[in-house]
Amino acid sequence: MNHFTLTAILVSKDAIRFTPAGIPVMHCQLEHSGEATEVGIARKVQMSVEAVAIGPIQKDLEQMELGAEAVFKGFLAPKTLRNQKLVFHINHIQLKI
Repeated sequence: MNHFTLTAILVSKDAIRFTPAGIPVMHCQLEHSGEATEVGIARKVQMSVEAVAIGPIQKDLEQMELGAEAVFKGFLAPKTLRNQKLVFHINHIQLKI
């Protein structure tokens, strides 16, 4: 299974674009800072993640303020067939209050 959940801050978002089929797409950058346990030892984790929202979820991302924190859920996939860099495809956003 390819499920990815990340609590992160929205640090940037691009303008909306549309696929040839008319589906809205918005790319963004997320930043996460926290701790994870590895081999029983707490490890500090700070990372920046390239993400994309395609279809109806794009509206939720569009309405988010930069600097807002949320729990993002989705999956990881290569950017393109030729570029194997992973991109986080968002399919659910829950704002943290």
